[in-house]
Amino acid sequence: MKNILKSTTIALLMLMPISGFAQTLSADAPNEPFGEYLSGRHAFYNKQYGIAADNYLKALALDSENIPLNETALTVLIIDGKIDEAITIARRLKAMDEESDFSKLVLFFNEIKTNNFPQALLDTEGFSNNGILNLIKPFFKAWIYAGQGEKEAVEQLIFGFTKGTSFNFFNYYQSGLLYEFMDDIDQAELYYSKSLAERGMLNLRAVEAYARILYKQDNSDRAVELLNNYIKESPTNEKLQATLKAILNKENIGLFVTSVNDGYAEMFYTVATILMQDNVKRVATNYLQYALYFKEDFPLAHFLQAQIFEDDKYFEGAESHLNKISNESPLYFQSKLQRAWLFNEMEQSDKALEAFKILDKEYPDNREVLNSIAELYRTHERYSEAIPAYDKVVDTIEQETERDWVLFYTRGIVFDQEKRWKEAERDFKKALQLRPEQPMVLNYLAYSWVDQGKNYIEAKKNA
Repeated sequence: MKNILKSTTIALLMLMPISGFAQTLSADAPNEPFGEYLSGRHAFYNKQYGIAADNYLKALALDSENIPLNETALTVLIIDGKIDEAITIARRLKAMDEESDFSKLVLFFNEIKTNNFPQALLDTEGFSNNGILNLIKPFFKAWIYAGQGEKEAVEQLIFGFTKGTSFNFFNYYQSGLLYEFMDDIDQAELYYSKSLAERGMLNLRAVEAYARILYKQDNSDRAVELLNNYIKESPTNEKLQATLKAILNKENIGLFVTSVNDGYAEMFYTVATILMQDNVKRVATNYLQYALYFKEDFPLAHFLQAQIFEDDKYFEGAESHLNKISNESPLYFQSKLQRAWLFNEMEQSDKALEAFKILDKEYPDNREVLNSIAELYRTHERYSEAIPAYDKVVDTIEQETERDWVLFYTRGIVFDQEKRWKEAERDFKKALQLRPEQPMVLNYLAYSWVDQGKNYIEAKKNA
């Protein structure tokens, strides 16, 4: 799999040799986009993709026939999700007989979006056989056939997949989606179950799809059992929780995919999640942007893209994606929580606190929100305000568990910073009661005792 990702990075990333391109520009030439190009380049390397895209578009307005500039701009525009603008550039490159896999791909997307399936099918023959693109090409064709109602052609592709490859999970899951779209529920259930048997490439989206199919087959008990098993492994997964709740309440659950566009969106999102398992962020971003081109209202894709942009310190892009997750999505709460922490990373702590307090009103007594407020105070050394905030978190505990040790430990630190040692010591001992021998607590307690000149024997034992 790593070899696949390595070749994909080379084949699909396609970052242009900017130094060579720069040699074709001259600061003394008034009609050449030297300033716009430099601004775009600087923004790109500082991961300010929106600014980079805007500057490359300005540069192209001054020098639209510059092939390296078009190719570089195409890459930047895709990363920033400006697929419509990328299509314009791809058409220009085609007219200049300078196509690449990138440019061919976005033109192919346009054919799919406009339901020009015959041309799209022809386009698939022009793609290279490199990396992940080669592995997902059969599904490009399969979704076209499905859109045209050609089930036999779809099945010929599905039955032709080679077993025993590292991509079995992807093949099985996409096959399940195709069968579901073609209203063959039994075959969809079979392929979803096969995908989950490939545990090495687990995607919780497939778990959700499988549970939905079981529910449609009037097999609610198996669906509930499946979801509960995976929720134990991923207790914070809001989508699984929402699906479980809907099934238990006997609600009507719609199809995963209702159009060919949805199928492509799910395919590209799955590729992105696979790439992220190896932290191939740049290429994952491309696939997430492809997914969002086909399905703009796709909270999972927005959330993952926001995480990547946040990790890249492209905070404006991360905030933009989080803001696109509506309050109807199970991911709404997590998106707003993440957005508040994003403000803090942008060194806007007051704005972060305001966002947390708004969430506190919307979700009263929510432990995650209350703990976030307390942590914000603590990390900004606002200890006197942190203590009552932590007190509110403690008040939400109905039954203490081992995981609560960290809450008492952190509140103990805050008490200590406020010179309230008795209360700090009480919390440290409480943390050790919940997690005996926890080394961070033992060390903090031991060194505090030494500083105070007491409990030397116990301190030496704990240090």
